[in-house]
Amino acid sequence: MLCSVIIPLYNKEQYIVSAIASVMSQSHQDFEIVVVDDGSSDGGAALVEAMDDPRIRLIRQANGGVSRARNVGIAASRGELVCFLDADDWYAADFLLAIVSMYQKYPENSFFSTSFLCMNDPSDGLLDQVADARFEPIKNFYAYRAAHGVFYCTNSIAVPRRHLMSMSQCFPEGDQFGEDQDLWFRLAERLQLVFTPARLVAYRTDVAGSLCAVHDLRTLPQVFFRLEQRALSLPAGDPSRPGALSIVADARIKVARYALQDGRRGDALVELCKALRGGMSMRWLVTFVMCTAGNASLLKRWELWRELKQSN
Repeated sequence: MLCSVIIPLYNKEQYIVSAIASVMSQSHQDFEIVVVDDGSSDGGAALVEAMDDPRIRLIRQANGGVSRARNVGIAASRGELVCFLDADDWYAADFLLAIVSMYQKYPENSFFSTSFLCMNDPSDGLLDQVADARFEPIKNFYAYRAAHGVFYCTNSIAVPRRHLMSMSQCFPEGDQFGEDQDLWFRLAERLQLVFTPARLVAYRTDVAGSLCAVHDLRTLPQVFFRLEQRALSLPAGDPSRPGALSIVADARIKVARYALQDGRRGDALVELCKALRGGMSMRWLVTFVMCTAGNASLLKRWELWRELKQSN
């Protein structure tokens, strides 16, 4: 089964060879690698171009962002399964084998993911082997995501090409944050995610923009705003609605805490009010107390909480 590995490349000269080497050493050898150079100014594209293997294709384009690069790669792909790998990360040797095994068991209406590790050095030797891979469908993606946090990353996900080609735009172009999450959320509304907790992908932490870094959320990213709008349009009894709103609520609480850090208590309370759509959590309560600390008695806090709950 042919797997297409899409690698967006932008000024990652020092890492790209290692990323490609991790694909070349896969135990499942039926693959192609589509590298989309997004207007790099370093020598990374030249390194790819010098690789003498017909399974590697290099596409050059003017800088347009990672979403456009991935979308171009998807359009150029030929494999039955499309996988993604950032130019500074790498696969364990059995990643594609595990993904293909999941697809063979669940070929209809599914997409697939392994777990991942945040790490720095490919020689750390902490990734799992396919013998450790147990997999099963996640019945309620949003509830699982709300309970476990981000248990996947872009590098760990594979999607049957036919499902990607049926979408008008896969990765939303122009978003500065969460463009990958947006696609996984939309796919989860159409397909079941088959998941293995085996850690078969490494996410490098010592580079800018790492998933494992703390993001500065001064405003709610569009990915969560769009998710919230879709969730609110669902019937009240839909099992996906609570989990989706809980994910958005967590993001709004982070925005509220940044607002507090900036001295914007009013903005923080507005975000907390909207976050109540996802229910009340301990993080919500702690943040609410932080908002009212020093300038409100317990009675005033209680009255303010009731007003927030009613206005939601």
